[in-house]
Amino acid sequence: MIKINLLKDPFVQSSARGGGRNDYGNVSPETKQSNSTLPTPGLLCCLLFCGIGGLYYLWLSGNVKAEEKRNAALAAEKKTLEPYFKLERQYREQKEDLKRKEEVLTRLKKQQQLPVYFLQELGNSLPENVWFVKISTKGQKVEIRGESVTEDAIYHFRNNLVAKTQVFKNVNFAGANRKDKKLEFTLTFDMTDPA
Repeated sequence: MIKINLLKDPFVQSSARGGGRNDYGNVSPETKQSNSTLPTPGLLCCLLFCGIGGLYYLWLSGNVKAEEKRNAALAAEKKTLEPYFKLERQYREQKEDLKRKEEVLTRLKKQQQLPVYFLQELGNSLPENVWFVKISTKGQKVEIRGESVTEDAIYHFRNNLVAKTQVFKNVNFAGANRKDKKLEFTLTFDMTDPA
């Protein structure tokens, strides 16, 4: 019987020739090349990635050094500008103080103008034959004690105050008491700020 080797195995062919298992020298050159090849594409890719990683590392370290130099320059510039920062802080504090003072002065000016305006309107509302004995204020509440010769003058005074609603609110007249030839009266009202 004839043995036909269809696999082209060198060991099988050598044993068919009678060489047996120890005949390793008769291996075909095609088989030698395929067993001794190195993985060159993988090695090239590995070297390529290592080279790219190294270049990236060098680029990053260069950027870090440049930023450190820039940081040192900015710190030196900040030290030279420190007196100006102090001046700017002082300026802001002075500006806030001036603003507070201005608000206080404005408030005081309004509070000063209100009594002047109030007394001017009160004097304009005062008819003849009516005199003030005492004017007292408690916050916005005002109480006037006065004297008059006739009741008509007191009612005329009350009506004048009621007519000026921008300045006088809640005008209240309780009544008058006769004392000798004069009438004593008390008026209360709320003073409002027209501004």
